[in-house]
Amino acid sequence: MGISLGLLFFSASLTPSLIPRSAIIQGTLGGLVMAIGYLFAKIIIGTWRFLELPEFTDARYRTVAGVLLLLCFAVFCVALFQLRDSQNELRALMTMSPIEGSHGIIVVGLATALFIFFLLLGRIAAITARFLRNRMPGRMPPRVSITLSLALVTILSWNLANGVIARGLLNMADETLREIDARIDPELPVPQDSLRSGSGDSLLSWERLGAQGRRFVSGGHSAEEISEIHGGKPAKEPIRIYAGLNSAEDIRDRAALVLEEMKRVGAFDRSILIVATPTGTGWIDSAAVDPLEIMHRGDTAIVGMQYSYLMSPLALYVEPDLALESAEALVNIVHDHWSQLPAETRPKLFLHGLSLGSYGSENALSPLNMIDNPVNGALWSGPTFGNPIWQDLTRNRNSGSPAWLPRISDGRTIRFTTQENALDLAGSSWSQMRLVFLQYASDPITFFEITSTFRPSAWMTGERAPDVLDNFRWYPLITMLQLAVDMLVATDVPKGFGHVFAAEHYINAWVALTDPENWQVEDTERLKALFR
Repeated sequence: MGISLGLLFFSASLTPSLIPRSAIIQGTLGGLVMAIGYLFAKIIIGTWRFLELPEFTDARYRTVAGVLLLLCFAVFCVALFQLRDSQNELRALMTMSPIEGSHGIIVVGLATALFIFFLLLGRIAAITARFLRNRMPGRMPPRVSITLSLALVTILSWNLANGVIARGLLNMADETLREIDARIDPELPVPQDSLRSGSGDSLLSWERLGAQGRRFVSGGHSAEEISEIHGGKPAKEPIRIYAGLNSAEDIRDRAALVLEEMKRVGAFDRSILIVATPTGTGWIDSAAVDPLEIMHRGDTAIVGMQYSYLMSPLALYVEPDLALESAEALVNIVHDHWSQLPAETRPKLFLHGLSLGSYGSENALSPLNMIDNPVNGALWSGPTFGNPIWQDLTRNRNSGSPAWLPRISDGRTIRFTTQENALDLAGSSWSQMRLVFLQYASDPITFFEITSTFRPSAWMTGERAPDVLDNFRWYPLITMLQLAVDMLVATDVPKGFGHVFAAEHYINAWVALTDPENWQVEDTERLKALFR
């Protein structure tokens, strides 16, 4: 029964989900779900015996079990046969090259090896439980001794996995990412422009900006390049300010340092001011900010502040509140100063965040800066499935609008968009404050739900998004595991799919939010073509 259920689980895992899976990823997933199916069967059999219910040991039972195994193996063969076509259909949708002929062999081989590994671990756990049970007092009832021994093995296994193995891997990742963050790329020159953090005149030293901070302040286009793109029209040198994790010990001290740097370079004299909350590693996506600077001919200031050097999932696990605290500290100190400036001359103030950055940036949009002197808006891309504002809006969307493209009330304040610009669908004018969510339906980091273990998510039902296959089917537990694996490889796809956002898809959102002067539809298309 264990192998039969394991094969059924394995078969379901071979069906497509949101992200194409390599042979290594597919094989790993297959081995994991096969082991889970086998474990479920063993739990059912063990519970049956624990309750001392009648056991089926005659020849008819063995015949039924054999037939069941053959049927499950046949289902597995069909699923394996269809694997290449279904994966290639998804890869073609995302403009990826088709998988090779050895894909299925690698999947089965790796899954089998991994299943055997888990099986051995299970055997060790069973031997340990039996050993502990035999060492318990003789007068203890059998059911009590079995329960206690299993509980002890579970506690020991959890402490070993979480306290020893996971902690060791986490420490290794911490050391590695710390070194990467401190490493200075010799191909990135120290900024000569005083409007950039890390320059000779800056209050923020180049060495302490962190790897992603140095990339951010070194990126973008110069005033000359922007002027050339606009056919010779005058342009300003864009302002980019960034405080690395080592720029100051305390979050509030770093935020105060950013504000002083903003005053030094005249960031509040620009027409557009963006407070960008980076991802866990400190990364600010150039695809999001480069088009904005060109759009406004460099009359922009973009500021960011690092809160971690760990990858977003690790940062969320180890330091879940840092993104929130960092975004709140920076937004509040900038908003407080901005609020004191004359409304007619101060810049338009917007928030931005991608992925974990959107999670932190959402938190910074407090009632203070929504009601009393509200910010002009926010652009949040690739919101995580845990973003509270995103969750609430999606749950309470207008009836009839799909979960992957919600419509909110009359659309005056909040709008969602995808690869295809949907910001005009609301059919009404914008309010003073404008909030835009840019999301892809194929992004598992946005659309993962733990509840998909036992029911299909709302985005799986009804009208399917263009970047999600029609033959994507929901299976209890398996779909949730598929989506969990998809999150790990959500950036292993071309731009415009999964969790990789294309610059051209940011452009319509920035146009709608910032309303650039004398901007025409033709300008939007030219800018898209430039980045495409």
